[in-house]
Amino acid sequence: MTFWDFSAPFYDRAEHTNTAYGKMLRLMRELTPEGATVFEAAAGTGSISLAVAEKAKRVLCTDISKKMLAVARKKSMKQGVSNITFDKRSLFDTGEKNGAFDVVIASQVLHLIDEPEKAAEELKRISGGSVIVAVALLKGLRGLFARPSVGIWKLLGFAPKREFDEAGFRAFLIEIGLPPCDYKVVDGNMPIAVAVWRNAT
Repeated sequence: MTFWDFSAPFYDRAEHTNTAYGKMLRLMRELTPEGATVFEAAAGTGSISLAVAEKAKRVLCTDISKKMLAVARKKSMKQGVSNITFDKRSLFDTGEKNGAFDVVIASQVLHLIDEPEKAAEELKRISGGSVIVAVALLKGLRGLFARPSVGIWKLLGFAPKREFDEAGFRAFLIEIGLPPCDYKVVDGNMPIAVAVWRNAT
């Protein structure tokens, strides 16, 4: 069983211990144009997909963990959201056509993988409008609550390849080919950086 399958039942509860999380969801909704088609990669339990669905025409919520997607599907049914579909997909090979979606979202994932530049290319390829990426800024994080909570996640199997501060994440995005057109840090006990790359074509 992977870390993601294992953590699916309590993942939402853990995410919401971060005081930046709800504000990040609202920002994702604001960044989604009315009537947009949206692809979310590595969606986990689908919180972002559900947040943007009220503005989107349709949302494809994807992840590599079937257990995460099962939680997302259950939440969608409970909330009566009908414009989301769910599918197990790799963010390295989405199976979608060039420019198939107005908005592509990848949150809390690019720092976890060995080839983020390869994933960035795929996300850009299927975007006809923008790619929105986000990450919790863990580098240099201080505080009685925040740092120990990260340590607990790591003990359970969470294994980020990189940790960022604000400037470091911006530099990372430029390095992998997603130079941000917009960049905002959402304050909280674990701040979250949200960046938007826009397709110029």
